[in-house]
Amino acid sequence: MEDYTCCPNMSENSAYIWKAVWMLPASNSDEFPPPPLSGKAFAQTAIPYSILFVIGILGNTAVLVYVYFIIRSLKSSVTALGNTFVYVVALCAVDLLVTVSIPFSLSNTILNNWVFGVFGCKLHWAVELSNKMCSTFILTALAFDRYMAICHPENKRVHQMKQTIAITVFLASLSIALILPVVISATVRSFTGLGYYISQDEEKHSVVKYMCVDGMRRDVKLLVVGFLLVFAFILPCTLITFFYTNIIIRLRRQQRTMSQSRIPVRRITIYTLVVTLFYLFCQIPFWLPQIYGIACMVFGCKIGSSYIILTYYSHLFPFISAAINWIFYARLNSQFKKGLVLVTERLIRKRTRSAQNGASRERDHDDLALDLISRMDDVVAMCPNCEAQLILKPGNGQALSLSVPS
Repeated sequence: MEDYTCCPNMSENSAYIWKAVWMLPASNSDEFPPPPLSGKAFAQTAIPYSILFVIGILGNTAVLVYVYFIIRSLKSSVTALGNTFVYVVALCAVDLLVTVSIPFSLSNTILNNWVFGVFGCKLHWAVELSNKMCSTFILTALAFDRYMAICHPENKRVHQMKQTIAITVFLASLSIALILPVVISATVRSFTGLGYYISQDEEKHSVVKYMCVDGMRRDVKLLVVGFLLVFAFILPCTLITFFYTNIIIRLRRQQRTMSQSRIPVRRITIYTLVVTLFYLFCQIPFWLPQIYGIACMVFGCKIGSSYIILTYYSHLFPFISAAINWIFYARLNSQFKKGLVLVTERLIRKRTRSAQNGASRERDHDDLALDLISRMDDVVAMCPNCEAQLILKPGNGQALSLSVPS
């Protein structure tokens, strides 16, 4: 490969002044892509994305492996863990998919060029939007489920496992339907007039930049982006804030009316505020530049280079959400602790059976039923440190309890 030095195009279309000693050729031998990031800019981009990729992959994978272990060990008894389990599993699955896409976004940013073709572009848009839509819908449904459990405990149908699975499937289908038009129209476009390279033999080679774009017309794009803005940002943020605010108000009111209440209101309040603020922290910085872009499209204002830089950095926040969500919704979730307790008790029961002698004692343990409950279970769903209680009910009617402290 020849050694090329990039020289600026002195025409008005020139956008960059580069020096480069190597470049990957584009599809045309006379075309070359723009130079990649290097030095400080490379480190500022690669390090945050790489850290999020490692945390997201390890965390979400660990949660899903743990879930597989729990389901395989408990089988039909897994329903004792409650319906929140379903939401957390769905959230981790979507977040894992989004985290896997980080290398593609990172490569696009570092290379300043899209190199994965049209199919990769469509896949990239599908995964990108799944984070904005599906994850947001699941988090909203989870907030609604907790709101109903605390503020309207008489309505138990919402918390049924079948109902939860149906809601999750519906939200996933709705997300696919909403992002499908964007995925279908997504394509790769080339941009020229950015400069040229001069080789050692004084030959000029044009600089061509390929970008993965949505491919929609201006009027259609305004409609789609506005629709996504309402249903993926404004409405979910409003609902999540409403649900968690009412949960805190209800628990504090109940604490005042019940002097002997053992509800850890302070813990629940802190946990709820952290979850809500983290969600807003990840959503607002991403959507504000999008709102500004829509306003510029409508009113015709000029978009400067600072806006483009801000947009690039704002795309980091959805990945932060995908990489960290598992800590708030799985690692600190009491129902995951219940699963570990239930599996442990089942293993203990099996070992006890194998060591016992006598048919009568064997019959007693055959009637043993594991009933995993949690004191004030609706509150525990909100509180990661609440105490869980395991009740063993042998056939002789005696009850043995085992508490799991925080």
